Amino acid sequence: MKFVHVTTGLSLILSACLGAPTTPDLRTRLDAQLQSNAEQYGIPAQAVLVMHNGDTLYRSQTGLADVETGRPARPDDIYGVYSVSKLFVSTLVLELVDQGRVDLEAPASRYATLPAAWREVRIDQLLNHASGLPDFFMGPEGPTDFPPTRDDAFRLLGAQPLVFAAGAEGRYTQTNYLVLQAVLEAVHAMPYREIVETRIVEPLGLRNVYLGLANAPRERLVSPYHGEDGNLVRDRIIPWRDYSIAHAELFTTPDDLGVFLTAVAQGRFARPTTLARVWRPYRLTSGEASNFASGWDYGESGEYREVGHDGAVKVRVRLLFRDDSMSDHYVIVYLTNGTRDNTWTRILVDSIQPVILADQDPRR
Repeated sequence: MKFVHVTTGLSLILSACLGAPTTPDLRTRLDAQLQSNAEQYGIPAQAVLVMHNGDTLYRSQTGLADVETGRPARPDDIYGVYSVSKLFVSTLVLELVDQGRVDLEAPASRYATLPAAWREVRIDQLLNHASGLPDFFMGPEGPTDFPPTRDDAFRLLGAQPLVFAAGAEGRYTQTNYLVLQAVLEAVHAMPYREIVETRIVEPLGLRNVYLGLANAPRERLVSPYHGEDGNLVRDRIIPWRDYSIAHAELFTTPDDLGVFLTAVAQGRFARPTTLARVWRPYRLTSGEASNFASGWDYGESGEYREVGHDGAVKVRVRLLFRDDSMSDHYVIVYLTNGTRDNTWTRILVDSIQPVILADQDPRR
């Protein structure tokens, strides 16, 4: 497969508008790393955005948005970001926590009508995938005859026993975010789409946020692929119901994700002091640390703490910050439409993060 490097002036335009110093060395090194990643992992298209304290350091898109037609990736292409969709939900929940309207340690049933078996499951357990709720999604190769409505899903799942006692284990479950969606709708007294529009899209001036595949502009969508026996194969489209927009069905651009993540770091939703308190690994009842911190996966790299999320194995966002004030932070958005060997995108982010930090801090 031939990988096409598409150059545009968008990164320079963004940098000029935001006053960002994009050094020639940084661009050269990141361009080379993206090319290396494309060749090593067989990436059709990738779009990468790097921001520092709100300034754009780097913006690039390379490769083929559609392999069959040979359409090159474009600056305004729309990517499906899969479970990165959940960050809208977790951010909106933490905003309510910051406002004192939701208690992380309270049962979700305090705010929304839920099955009796879920009465004691807490908000923090849902955010951190430690609820024990059964899942309605068995994976891309599993059955996709989903219940028609979220209430139907709750009724069917609520008749099943918990998979484990709430708080005892960590198991990634889409159902958790259906419940959190219901909590948000109950507290805000409006549908989830309206909450996203009024709390995120309009205040931040986002231009490319689409909830649900049917609402995304088809002519700008990149085609999704996965690897089978070393070859790229077009994905089977999962026929999600509309209630899945909160956990899997966000379509957007690197730029809108960058604006959103920067706004999170700047305290536009929850204050940095609140985020610093809740962005700690969740502790299971055994005392073992979970991989999640209030809905964001958590890590540490030298003097930086890292929070972010994967979207399937195709996309990854990461927010790095030095201290609780988050006055010094980086945003990395790395979107692809698949890889030949189904490489996790966190590996791709790890390949460019040292380059970024070394460029900004010569001591590294």
